Amino acid sequence: MNSSLRLLRIAAAVELATLLVLLINLATVHWPAVASLTGPTHGCAYLFIIVFTVRRPDTTPRTRALAVLPGIGGLLVLRRLAQRTTETPRAV
Repeated sequence: MNSSLRLLRIAAAVELATLLVLLINLATVHWPAVASLTGPTHGCAYLFIIVFTVRRPDTTPRTRALAVLPGIGGLLVLRRLAQRTTETPRAV
């Protein structure tokens, strides 16, 4: 696996996990310390996914739009990139 895609996979997992922690914290105990630690981590992972996707020359506008979705955007980008690498070229 390409090392850049490995980084994207890690960022997507971190983004989703931290979003879940933030939402669970908000719905239950609402500890400020959890939000203070998890919020910036989520934001960094979210921004990494967006910048990574926009800077890749082989991404489509739809893939770039999917990257902006919080929580699942990174996973959707990974899925789209995996589909592009497994597609076989069609004969004309």
